Amino acid sequence: MNRPGFRTIQRTAPVVAALAQILAMTALLQPHAMAAPAGTVPPYDVGAGELLWKTPSGFVPLPIMDVRVSLRVTGIMVRGVVTQTFTNPASEVIEAVYVFPLPEKAAVDALEMRIGERRIVAALQEKEQAKATYAKARSEGKKAALLDQERPNLFQSAVANILPGESIDVRLEYVEELDYENGVLGLHFPLTFTPRYSPVDLERAATPAGDAPLVPARAPGRPRATVEVLIEGGLQLESIRSASHPIRIDQAGGRHRITLEGGTVVADRDFVLRWTVVRDDIPGGAVFIEDRPEGRYALAMVIPPDDGAQPGYGLPTQTMFILDISGSMAGTSIRQAKGALLTALDSLRSGDTFNIIAFNDGSTALGDHLVPARYTEIEQARRFIGGLEAGGGTRILPALLRGIAAMAGADPWPVQRIVLITDGAVENEKKVFSEVAGRLGRSRIHLLGIGSAPNRFFMRRLARFGRGTFEIIASLGEVEERMAAFLGRIDRPVMTDLDLTWEGAIPVSIHPETLPDLHAGEPLFVSLRFDPGAAETRAILRGRLADGEVRVELPIVNGSEPGSGVGTRWARARVETYMAALYRGAELETIRENVINVAAPFNLVTRFTSLVAVEQQPTADGNWSSLP
Repeated sequence: MNRPGFRTIQRTAPVVAALAQILAMTALLQPHAMAAPAGTVPPYDVGAGELLWKTPSGFVPLPIMDVRVSLRVTGIMVRGVVTQTFTNPASEVIEAVYVFPLPEKAAVDALEMRIGERRIVAALQEKEQAKATYAKARSEGKKAALLDQERPNLFQSAVANILPGESIDVRLEYVEELDYENGVLGLHFPLTFTPRYSPVDLERAATPAGDAPLVPARAPGRPRATVEVLIEGGLQLESIRSASHPIRIDQAGGRHRITLEGGTVVADRDFVLRWTVVRDDIPGGAVFIEDRPEGRYALAMVIPPDDGAQPGYGLPTQTMFILDISGSMAGTSIRQAKGALLTALDSLRSGDTFNIIAFNDGSTALGDHLVPARYTEIEQARRFIGGLEAGGGTRILPALLRGIAAMAGADPWPVQRIVLITDGAVENEKKVFSEVAGRLGRSRIHLLGIGSAPNRFFMRRLARFGRGTFEIIASLGEVEERMAAFLGRIDRPVMTDLDLTWEGAIPVSIHPETLPDLHAGEPLFVSLRFDPGAAETRAILRGRLADGEVRVELPIVNGSEPGSGVGTRWARARVETYMAALYRGAELETIRENVINVAAPFNLVTRFTSLVAVEQQPTADGNWSSLP
């Protein structure tokens, strides 16, 4: 039953988005009794995407015939469309799990399955309703697919009632964000396909007593793949290159179309593409627009100036290091933490100031106020660190509040940052989030996770509340390398006090609401929503560089096709904002309704929604038990 604030969407073509931990769910599904062929594989051991037959003995990959990939780039967003063709060689009606590796930031929002001449119908439903719908369809002999939730790096969906000999076309759609580093944008697509079929293996799949093999005695070689990339206008590009494949580049009307030289390639290695963006000595970028029936969406991309890569460039910093010395940090963790802090001290420069707070049940500080990053003060800090020992409880919140209070009384001109080094062994996460969010002021919080099993959820969420970032150091051997990478990400920002204003139409929703600092080599992205049919607008970026104030107009790039990912990125950010409100005391039912209303137009799988696909007429004799 649908509840207030929930909308059900049905479409004939697109089906499901990313399914996490589907194997725990599919273990509840009871397949027809059948002999298991040889060559079962771990379901996570996939290359370019596979359809795995669920047998009593494990998962068996079905033959893949070809792969077709189309990638459209709008600003920082990639809309990927992947079509793969499989066959069911078994002599039984089977259930399968479709698995596909994806980058952590990717989200599947559509999947069309053609099995024979039939398509599945997709509907966004609440989780328990979706599970019941799938179970009912399976028991009635209808082809069905269920998507439950999202797992980073791997898309999964259960598919029921595939007939013997049927051809299965899987058309997957997803959105992800590009990689960016120092003016170079890039994408990676998994094309690697490891053939698991050979005549010998297939002959072994024959059942005892001379029955016919469950799979044919002939298997295709490596499939061939086609790849096409369209980079839309808005940014001036210097070069486009691929280290993995020979490519052909066609440019027209501000767009670049990239295809594989020769049309198709053997799917034996992943496809990698990189291109360089022209940068100036002041921040630049563009605003990409996508119009949808429910609103106009925008993605503002701000690129740091080229000078940001020069050593010593940027604004001076005030840094409060907060070090966890509780009992959970004893042993290797405290040695890692001390090593990381000593490395961090070496990164400070002339004009920077710092202080150190160490905490367990209580806290102690290097001094009463921030001190200059000079030789004498840094040597004193080294002796202070050397005398610290781990023990006691983990009272993170009082230490954080002490650091925040100290920063509030400091000179507001430099960039203020709090660097928390901890394993995150804290239970009152909700209180920490709510207290920090209300008192942080101008400071940013960056977290460095220590140990083999740090509390990643706590660190990621606190960094988000603190408008900062986080890094994990898992072993002593990684301290220098990972700490250098972490410090590089939070090094002196090249622009602070950012303010994005609009002349003309005004956005009704902005994420993030408070803009972080702009760092060298790391762009800033802002997702926005305007009312449907909003008038034209201009985007003006203001902020503070090391040599004074700056004002930059970002060009507007209209005409992004629906589904480009611009609107989806806004929806994902909006859902995250609603979910974060739970830690500020918002009511669960209110958040549930808000999340569902945002997710529905975009087919987003969330904590409260799932996607289920069911064909209209049964095509198999169903003999499946219902899900509990």
